[in-house]
Amino acid sequence: MISLCSTCNSRFKKDFPKGPCHICENKLDNLNELLQNAKSAMPPEWKTFAISTSIPKKTLAKEEEAWDYSEGDCLKNWLNAKLSHYLEKATGKNYSPMNADGRISINFSTLEAKAANESLFIFGRYKKLVRGICQSKWLCLKCNGSGCKHCNGKGKMYDESVEELMGDAAISQTGGEYSFHASGREDIDVFNFAGRPFILQIKNPTTISINLEKLATEINSEKKLELTDLKLVPPGSVALVADSHFPKTYRAWIASDQPLTEEDAQKLATFSFTLNQRTPERVAHRRADKIRKRHAKILNAKLENSQITADIKADPGTYIKELIHGDNNRTDPSISSFLNKPCICARLDVISIEDDFLTSVLS
Repeated sequence: MISLCSTCNSRFKKDFPKGPCHICENKLDNLNELLQNAKSAMPPEWKTFAISTSIPKKTLAKEEEAWDYSEGDCLKNWLNAKLSHYLEKATGKNYSPMNADGRISINFSTLEAKAANESLFIFGRYKKLVRGICQSKWLCLKCNGSGCKHCNGKGKMYDESVEELMGDAAISQTGGEYSFHASGREDIDVFNFAGRPFILQIKNPTTISINLEKLATEINSEKKLELTDLKLVPPGSVALVADSHFPKTYRAWIASDQPLTEEDAQKLATFSFTLNQRTPERVAHRRADKIRKRHAKILNAKLENSQITADIKADPGTYIKELIHGDNNRTDPSISSFLNKPCICARLDVISIEDDFLTSVLS
């Protein structure tokens, strides 16, 4: 017959003979000590907390054996419920397992309690005001970041990125390390005046205190990026932002080695097609080679200084440069085929992203 201590026994429906605890090995006799350790570990700056309990596999196996004789709550759930209820009453802080300032980790074997700050998730929108800045840190393909002749010892292909400009400024306040999640990306040579949604995740911060107004002021003062709408959001927001894709409007400057005319601009203003767009040659090395259907429409077009300036509204995932030059007929139709003139994209700006629903969802 399995022996259970009075604490363990209270979790099962049937009574068992008292004696040395077969499951918790009398650890729960020291429950008050564990509760005090957990309370002492919690930093005063936390308003919410989560709990993780590490229980040896041997103990969990004994518990499963007990279930053959009687039903009961599992030790981990029972202990977490006890701890969370006690800590809420003792500290005035709220138990919030899915969106906590920090986590108390309990070692069941040693009764130790340790506190660690949870990741910070900063939502916002960025405008990119200069060309030549890629979105994410681009490690050198030759040395994978260690530094070599190919990258002039820098370990990366470009000096700056949107990710680094934001992340370095943020961890100067919080410590830790960062990762960047955005809804799509623009090419390195493209301005973004629309404001692209992103979440900057700060992992293992030494403090959860961050001044978002100061962060925006510091970054915006460099005149390379403009950050707006900064706010702290729950962890689940990362998937919402990163997996969301929105229709966008671009302003493109279209050039050709053949003269472009007013008639071309007027004709282009009627362009509205469903495209068959095969993965562009320039990204075929990192994207699946497939044909995607996308819709694009020219909102307006006018001839200026021998180029046509056009505002193009397109489905998410549309390659606008290829829409213009045709990519060796991999995009069909294209503006080149529509005008029957070889065209190129001389300049491209993002001017609108239809992402308003994120404001309401993340409010």
